[in-house]
Amino acid sequence: MGGIDNIIELINSKTAEKEKEIVAEAEKYKKQKLSEAKKKAKMTAEEITSKAETETKAEITRFEASAKLKSKYQLLEAKDDLIEEILSSAIEHLKKMPGNKAYEKALERLVIDGAASLEETPLEIVLPKGHASQISVRTVENAVSKKTGKKTKLSVSRETIRAAGGAIVRTTDNTRRVDNTFEERYVRFESALRDQIFEILFSTDKKEKK
Repeated sequence: MGGIDNIIELINSKTAEKEKEIVAEAEKYKKQKLSEAKKKAKMTAEEITSKAETETKAEITRFEASAKLKSKYQLLEAKDDLIEEILSSAIEHLKKMPGNKAYEKALERLVIDGAASLEETPLEIVLPKGHASQISVRTVENAVSKKTGKKTKLSVSRETIRAAGGAIVRTTDNTRRVDNTFEERYVRFESALRDQIFEILFSTDKKEKK
């Protein structure tokens, strides 16, 4: 039986050694996996933190840009409102001009300008109702003739127009005309007027930024 006991003892010994190896290997594997898991967790945490910081910075940048844009639009709106107020005031002033000497001079210039640009004769002047008495046809004829170098004949039409002021100058057959009423000139020159007012009011803004 001694031989059998020795064999059993040897088997048990080998089995114990194998168990130790398996346990040692398992322990090593566990430590490795734990280490990897910790590294991965750390990396994930860093990535999350970095991503959060990036997103926060991007959000702040977007907010700042939006705030600046909103402020810019509000400033432009305020400037536009001021320009609109000035233009409205100017229109109201023009409406009150008929009847005074300043209007007579302005009307004369508008008719001369229209007649000279047509370079034809005879021509008709079409005025708002009640404005015929505020213009000297002879004075306008002489001024147009001098400007064009051609003798020009003008007459005031019996027809009237709905306008705050100014006049329409046209050929007698009405094939050509120049509309120099206040309303039409405002439409033609509104953009240029806005630019001029903007330059006068806010030119200092540009200087301060330099």
